[in-house]
Amino acid sequence: MKEAKDAIETSFQDNIESQSLQPGGKVPHRKRSRLLDEVRDGDSDSSTDDAFLEPTPLAVNDAAYEDDLDGAVDDLGFKIGRMRLSERIGGLYRPRIADEILSSLENIPKRGSSVIPPSPSPGSTKASTKLKQSSSASPVDFIFSLASPSTSRVENIVSRSTADRLLERYWDSVHPVARILHRPSFAQRYETLWEAVEDGYQENLAPSLVAIVFSVLLSAVVSMSEAQVWDLCQQSREDLRNKLKHGTETSLSRAQLLHSSKVENLQAFVAYLLSMCSDEICRAHSLLTSMAIRLAECMGFHRDPSEFGFSPLECQVRRLIWYQICYLDLKTSEVQGPRPYIHHDGYTTQIPTPAITSTWNDMVFSMIRFECQEMQRKCLVLRTRISLTKAIAKIEAFRVRMDAKYGPLLDTATPSPMQKMARQVMKLFTNLLYLISLHRYMNSVTYRVPDRLRQIVLSKGTEALEAAMELEVSDDLKQWSWYSSAYQQYHSAFLLLVEVFTFPLRREANRIWRCLDFIFADVLRDMPALDTNRKASTPQDLITQRDVKARFLLTMICDNMRAYQKSRGLKDPSHFQDSMIILTPQKHGDTSDPRMPLNYAHGEPDIRDPPQQHPSISQNPQFPHQMTTESENIPSFYIENTGAEAFHIPQNLGNTRREWTSSYDHLPSLPQNYESQFNGATDTMYPQTLHPDYLAPSSGWTSNERSTYSDNGEIQSEVAAIDPQMLEIDWNLWDTIFPPGSNDGNLDVSDDFMWESNYN
Repeated sequence: MKEAKDAIETSFQDNIESQSLQPGGKVPHRKRSRLLDEVRDGDSDSSTDDAFLEPTPLAVNDAAYEDDLDGAVDDLGFKIGRMRLSERIGGLYRPRIADEILSSLENIPKRGSSVIPPSPSPGSTKASTKLKQSSSASPVDFIFSLASPSTSRVENIVSRSTADRLLERYWDSVHPVARILHRPSFAQRYETLWEAVEDGYQENLAPSLVAIVFSVLLSAVVSMSEAQVWDLCQQSREDLRNKLKHGTETSLSRAQLLHSSKVENLQAFVAYLLSMCSDEICRAHSLLTSMAIRLAECMGFHRDPSEFGFSPLECQVRRLIWYQICYLDLKTSEVQGPRPYIHHDGYTTQIPTPAITSTWNDMVFSMIRFECQEMQRKCLVLRTRISLTKAIAKIEAFRVRMDAKYGPLLDTATPSPMQKMARQVMKLFTNLLYLISLHRYMNSVTYRVPDRLRQIVLSKGTEALEAAMELEVSDDLKQWSWYSSAYQQYHSAFLLLVEVFTFPLRREANRIWRCLDFIFADVLRDMPALDTNRKASTPQDLITQRDVKARFLLTMICDNMRAYQKSRGLKDPSHFQDSMIILTPQKHGDTSDPRMPLNYAHGEPDIRDPPQQHPSISQNPQFPHQMTTESENIPSFYIENTGAEAFHIPQNLGNTRREWTSSYDHLPSLPQNYESQFNGATDTMYPQTLHPDYLAPSSGWTSNERSTYSDNGEIQSEVAAIDPQMLEIDWNLWDTIFPPGSNDGNLDVSDDFMWESNYN
């Protein structure tokens, strides 16, 4: 009913928008740049509510490549520290990401001193990792092989003792995090295989049985380190992995995977893909996943098995297989593309659940993963079909529901390692959901995202990084740390690295840098411009050190990305222009880049109603709506909307006097003809404001700036005429989700506070 109500409201809102464009319409809209109009008009996936807050046009769903390349370079991307990047960042193609980074490096001044050597300039560093060459055997080769189904010899098998130890490793380290089997049933099948091998009847074995055993042993090897494999069988990890990989592929080929409807074949195939896609994902893996989806749908896995009368055991196994396929669909589409094939409403298969759900058991971990990945699938649709506020509201409601449902099972007096891991994974996945909807609004955007929304990205992104780091460094979770790269590729670290580089005094800066130092530890250890043994002695010294590290990392990312995209022949969409590469304003009221106006239509309302005038603030008699502070003589305003609720400008301008002054020392002065511009505007005034999400008109406006808002170059009073119902950000709803007391939009701290929290 609520969704139907939302649809009616959206339809009503569309009618209002269309009426506002008619002659005599009562709700005039702020005009957007023609370039962005063209981009949005050509994108059928754009939300109808995005009237004022635009995602970056530099992130696109699809890519194209030159056709004269020899294909010598693999499509795995490149890895810097623990972060792996390719053409797709955050699930979208960013063909100009290197230029975006370079723009920030060139336009943001260095925060340096003579104590620390300067960071290298873009183009001066070498690629951190060599681009991998294509392997001689593609993962799809076995699909087209001509292996005869008449022979089913167990080739490349390890000894029974080695296989038993690998199987033990599988149950301990793989089965809990990548569940695909019913353990008692597989144990019987495993014994059947070895009985046939020991009795000399291996030629009579079903190829599907050989394939499932090989895939399980392969998964165990993938989860082990080089030293662990050597201690087990005195051979290298790579050799044993390739041996079992070849055995799995040969068995699947002999089992006639493309023609068979046997569940064990599909089960072995999915187990093989889970092990292959745990870290490096190439385009072939994406193709194999799409094939697995088609095979599963042809076998009815997208329909709940209870609809066909399967036994409870068969229902559980089929559901496990389907939801692991759903995971592979999301993972491969995020890394290699294209968009996910499985739609959130395209199947009825239920999430596999244990017989008893009121107490903790190892199946709860899989339930948490599957629920989070299905919410991720929904978010990919929500971000293009409903307003941003409603999308975030649904994510927050999901987080609350998950915490209420699984919190009592996870937060016990003495949690087990599996419970600890489940808590961290749920924390990681739920926090990343917010970034799915918001990351496109953070950089290279025409209208800056409001601070209260940016605060969500910072807080949730930081919590996600901390959870990801805990999954890798905790001693209790060591045996499952090999699977951490399957959860995410640390693209959120890239987003937050750009943020703390641009704004070093963010509240979360210390926590973010603690995670960044871990993620990029290998790279920073060899950084020539930084003495890792030297501790900062002053707050400015700390900021300088971080600036040097950030510039080094961003320069390395830029150089690697240029080399990789050149080798891949990635082409830019035809509508891309250099003018799209813009820099986010650095300070409140910053108008240094005329292409980057602040989005006043999304300014946060003041929580005070009515606004209380501070004793130190007096009204300016010349301008009735203007107030000035006696101590700093800084003007501030509030906007009143006729027939609608008032929008007030927050007066929280910082924690210290130094923040107060430094944040506003570049504000433009009021134009001399300010009052005359609003003759006849009796209901409202277009104010100059100090808030970072409002556009401050100044006498230094360029013609390009004015053309964004007026066809004839004049400043028009359109702010007050905008109906709050037409804004994408519904602040009343937002306040119910994120109370202003916690989500106050105050992003920065003083450098003294950062220093004290970092070292004391």
